[in-house]
Amino acid sequence: MSYIYFTNVPNTIFDIHLKELGYAELKVLLVIIRQTYGWKDTSTGSYKRWDWISQQFFVRKTGLSGRAVSTAITKLISKHLISVKNEQGRLVIGNKERQYASKLYFSCTLETKSSELTNRKPVKQVHTTIIKHTKKYSEASSQGLKRIQFKKHTKP
Repeated sequence: MSYIYFTNVPNTIFDIHLKELGYAELKVLLVIIRQTYGWKDTSTGSYKRWDWISQQFFVRKTGLSGRAVSTAITKLISKHLISVKNEQGRLVIGNKERQYASKLYFSCTLETKSSELTNRKPVKQVHTTIIKHTKKYSEASSQGLKRIQFKKHTKP
């Protein structure tokens, strides 16, 4: 596995799940994404699917307490955003199963479901105002309006 200097975060996190995630859940999810999508196999070009992450690693990386990390993991599992398996390869769902496992492997399960895309609220149309030149102001830049200075006319 080779180290990648940036990590691709799936768009579904921003587009669909961000508004539903709590602070601790987002931190834990980002650590899992970093530890899986942030590493690439140079021979195959594929990302790590699963990674062994300890409770203390989550605590160190997120700055959260162990209890907050455990609660966040439980919520992410219930929202089907991550999967957790033990050293035998069996999926672990409950707290007790996680507590008695010596090693836990984490993976993101961020496949977009078609129902998530179709059940979205329609976007409101926004009215735009176009400002044209007037007698006193003009749109000189993207910073806003600039007052036009007119020369005073004198009668001949």
